Amino acid sequence: MIDDNFDTVYAKCDTDDQKTQLVSLRDAARDAFWRAAAENLSDNHDVVTQTFKELQTTNNQIQSDVKTLQDVSSFLDTVTQGVKLAAALATLAAA
Repeated sequence: MIDDNFDTVYAKCDTDDQKTQLVSLRDAARDAFWRAAAENLSDNHDVVTQTFKELQTTNNQIQSDVKTLQDVSSFLDTVTQGVKLAAALATLAAA
């Protein structure tokens, strides 16, 4: 999702720090995705189910926010939360 909108979001970044954060988040999201895919994430544990629901909600918020993208800092905070949730799922899959 971040890859699909990367250029648009990058152009909206006001500072070099925001640009650096966006690049880092994109890379972390990609790493978490491939790690989860490699671990074949399929666990019916309640924690996994809840974390997955939170990630879906966060992804929906990211999709909504990227359409208007009025506050880059807030958007980056939401993406950070999404990356953390994706990394948590990958960690749970490896356990």
